[in-house]
Amino acid sequence: MLKKIALTFDDGPWEATTPHVLDVLEKYNIPATFMIWGEHAKKYPEILKREAENSLFTIGNHTYSHIDLTKVNSNRVQLELKKDDEIIRNITGDFPEVIRPPFGAINNNILPYLTRPAIIWSLDTKSWDHHDKKKVLLNITKAVDGDIILMHDFQLADSEAIENVISFLLENEFEILSLQDLVGKKQFSKAKVIYSANKIIE
Repeated sequence: MLKKIALTFDDGPWEATTPHVLDVLEKYNIPATFMIWGEHAKKYPEILKREAENSLFTIGNHTYSHIDLTKVNSNRVQLELKKDDEIIRNITGDFPEVIRPPFGAINNNILPYLTRPAIIWSLDTKSWDHHDKKKVLLNITKAVDGDIILMHDFQLADSEAIENVISFLLENEFEILSLQDLVGKKQFSKAKVIYSANKIIE
């Protein structure tokens, strides 16, 4: 029986790395979710348009300026999310479907402002820490059924490793799904915070 998993990418779009990630995902027909950093979207709107126009991909709000929402007041939380929503809508025509708080930082104070499912993760390639595509692949070998994987299309190590990551997952009997298909559409619609298919807070 196939194990199920979902890929998510933070901090894009980024001209130097995101197009390669998209090329590989499209080559293998792999769904993924892109958590959009508003300041980057303003720099590279055509890349975001490309993501939004492909039905394989889901778009998420990753705030406008990538700040820790748990360390600012409620007005700033709302501003960060609203500004990113508006930039994404102006570029793509649609609001993002999910939210990922930067750093996965979440608490009860910001939950009321997360009006869509907050997607955290259960496995991190840690490219932001080591910047090494070999270590990306090493961390991917820890994947288990139900994982939501955190990658960064902003990071060269993840961009360079993406084809090998997909090959490894497929060869090891993982089915790579959208977040909704991983969790189940009914449960997804009720969820407040999703860490993996096996850890959901309603």
